[in-house]
Amino acid sequence: MPKRIDYLSSDEKKQLKKGVISVASKSMNRTALGIVDAVIQLYPNCSLQELKEILPDDSNPAAPKNYKSIFKPYTDRKYGVIQPDSIIKECEAQGLDVAASHFTAEGESFILKDGTKILVSRSWESKDTETGEHDLQNLINHVKQYGVIVSENETEKITGENGYQTKIINQELYDVLRSPKQNKLIIWIIVTAIVLAAIAYYFFVKK
Repeated sequence: MPKRIDYLSSDEKKQLKKGVISVASKSMNRTALGIVDAVIQLYPNCSLQELKEILPDDSNPAAPKNYKSIFKPYTDRKYGVIQPDSIIKECEAQGLDVAASHFTAEGESFILKDGTKILVSRSWESKDTETGEHDLQNLINHVKQYGVIVSENETEKITGENGYQTKIINQELYDVLRSPKQNKLIIWIIVTAIVLAAIAYYFFVKK
């Protein structure tokens, strides 16, 4: 879970579950792309590992048929929601077209704060070949706890080349999640320590 959530008040945590940013799309894979975009908007400082916690591989375990030489069931690796761009070389080594399994067009990949580039899986099943579950619905249910919800009422208003639309529905909490609140706490601790040190110096050294 992103550290930013740990600093929320109990009221803010309740608001979080009601949604901070919504995603609307007319297709399953574009909805997934929008969800990843929304998560990165809310938690821009996340590492790949932290992002994998928010967007767990378990949500989408089975790979497209031609890609099972890299992913399950022929290996223990789950197809997942996101992969680092090293997946491009892995696909090339197997003679596979990465664009058939992941979004690769301009504006459809994301770069994290640490410079890691990630690609989003474009294959989603309403009945997963491995689990029988609805992959996208699993993801939708999981990301609610992080403030991302999917709207089914906004699909007719979608504009843009990416085929999805994100909308901030709680601006105040959106700003809180993106702000360096942790840094403020560290600064407060440092200032307090300096003040206490000055007081100690005055009473125990100077006097």
